[in-house]
Amino acid sequence: MIIDVVIRNIKLQAMKLLPIFLVFVVAGLASCSGLKIVQDYDSTVNFNRYETYNFTPAADSIPINQMNKRRLFNAISAEMNSNDIRWAADPDLYVHVHMMMKGRTNTNITYGQGATYDLGSGFSTTYMDYSEYSEGSLFFDIIDAKRKQLIWSGKATGDIKDSNILSEKDINKIVQKVFKKFPPR
Repeated sequence: MIIDVVIRNIKLQAMKLLPIFLVFVVAGLASCSGLKIVQDYDSTVNFNRYETYNFTPAADSIPINQMNKRRLFNAISAEMNSNDIRWAADPDLYVHVHMMMKGRTNTNITYGQGATYDLGSGFSTTYMDYSEYSEGSLFFDIIDAKRKQLIWSGKATGDIKDSNILSEKDINKIVQKVFKKFPPR
């Protein structure tokens, strides 16, 4: 009897805390973007000497719609400008952007429990879930225009539903994360 009262009180307390717990879980999932960022650079280069940039002509061929392409280039320009590197027709640096997508399949297997009968027969359950998604990588290459050498590279990789439905906020967040350590100090 006392145990039933204690269990009932624990359940009531858990029900009161459940909404708070769910808020923390949802907030935690929202903050995990699943985006992997990698950067590399030539450590012998003095990045302080660069004052101007432009995009390579090939950067315009990135396979996304015109609206997202404009958003992407604007986000990159904002990052370059925030580092006092301005656009110029004859630049010190070229920015090249390219993208690679590949299809992936995720398989989840769940083994269930079953019953066994005296004669050695029985049943069990096994579920297999398949989900398909695309993994995309967005590459950002910074090239010394005079020497024609790659001096900095950044890459963002993550699950992408459709490269044509990225929001402006998503694109800005990706570019900001990649360019967070540009130029190297």
